[in-house]
Amino acid sequence: MNIKIIVIIGLLSGILGSSHVLADDSDLIKADRQALKEAKSLGVSSKIIEAKEQLSDDLSREADQRRKDLDGAIIPLIADGQGHLLADVVINSKFHAMLIVDTGSPVVMLNSVFIRKLGIDPGQNNVGNVEVLNGRYKAAFISLHSLRVGEAKLRDVSAVVVLDNVKGIKYGILGMSFLSKFHFTLDQTAQKLILRKANSPL
Repeated sequence: MNIKIIVIIGLLSGILGSSHVLADDSDLIKADRQALKEAKSLGVSSKIIEAKEQLSDDLSREADQRRKDLDGAIIPLIADGQGHLLADVVINSKFHAMLIVDTGSPVVMLNSVFIRKLGIDPGQNNVGNVEVLNGRYKAAFISLHSLRVGEAKLRDVSAVVVLDNVKGIKYGILGMSFLSKFHFTLDQTAQKLILRKANSPL
């Protein structure tokens, strides 16, 4: 037991004490290691200690983020009583909307009444037809600056604004132009959506 503890401590000391840049280091960690290298060259103990502490803090934060990526963002869903599950979505960093989670929809869809509240005028450019919820509707194609569901966030998300009236949809649909960027699990029984980064191992 003591031998194992000594070995582990030795490994950690080696990681924190090393100023060599590793191939898989992030830019932040590379900068921390460079700062540690420069502090060592100056030979000022207070600077070396400060640089080691910064490297340790950033390594710990990145390890925590990797664990979160593996666990995924768990988003509770709400049943609307019509057979749909709704997710609380934040659009363009400030507008909340309860969107229907629909893995059969190829794109995020918003209705025209709600989209105007965002200050977006879909106009008549890029107008076509889209099929959602077993219907075919006239729609304008747009790009949202950002879309966040729980802790999962994307920028420049493709979406459509349905120009026709779609019965039963207050705000819109959370479709595959967002969901496909993640490894996702839709648990209808537990009413939750789990989103993992696409580059995270399953």
